[in-house]
Amino acid sequence: MSNTAPTIKVNPKVILTTLLVISAILVGFSIWGEYVKYFGVGDIRGPIHEFLIDLLIHSFYTDAEANVPTYFNTIILFIPSLLFSIIAAWKYSVKDKFKFQWMGLSLIFLYLSLDEASVLHEKLIPPMRALFNYESFGGILYFAWVIPGIAAVLVFILAYLRFFLNLKNKYKFLFFISLAIYVSGVIGGEMVSGHFAGTIGLKNFTYSTYTSLEESLEWIGCSLIIYSLLTYVQEYLPDGFIIKA
Repeated sequence: MSNTAPTIKVNPKVILTTLLVISAILVGFSIWGEYVKYFGVGDIRGPIHEFLIDLLIHSFYTDAEANVPTYFNTIILFIPSLLFSIIAAWKYSVKDKFKFQWMGLSLIFLYLSLDEASVLHEKLIPPMRALFNYESFGGILYFAWVIPGIAAVLVFILAYLRFFLNLKNKYKFLFFISLAIYVSGVIGGEMVSGHFAGTIGLKNFTYSTYTSLEESLEWIGCSLIIYSLLTYVQEYLPDGFIIKA
């Protein structure tokens, strides 16, 4: 019997492609469901057909909560948290000076995953609207949680600038592109959504299509973050790691 520890081999490019395909399918289902919702489907051919249409409309819209896209988003945010924690554990074992920054990134993505599942950020909308005259900004602050969101991004940039500058150039590029796409989807996309919501309302196919595409930007960014982290692990921990009791 071999004493060799079992290994799991992961190809970052395959994982990235898989996540992007899943994202495209979910966005397609979201737009399709909203099209059926607003324009109809013609004749309903029995209870199974009716069930499938109802499932399409209510279980795949990316701007709704507690459905398939929400579950996917929660998982796709938890995976970076897990990968960051693995890297942080290794950095701690070798007494790397940025070990706490790596663990901080793990905790940030753990919070983002929990927030996606529980929609904590939307609880900030009423108090932010009370503090700021969001209507005077043309709707971009309609979802007023983006105000503390922008502040959090600025604090993150200041806190992690030194960490970022110490990364290898390859990972500077990967992490910058990944996070830029993700943040532009989360914050920038939400501000544009707010503009649409404030001008044409929430319940129409135009708004639904835009929010579906906006969510895809977040998923692309997060998929690239996962790819970047897997590539990092592949380079610096090519033999994997062993957890000792």
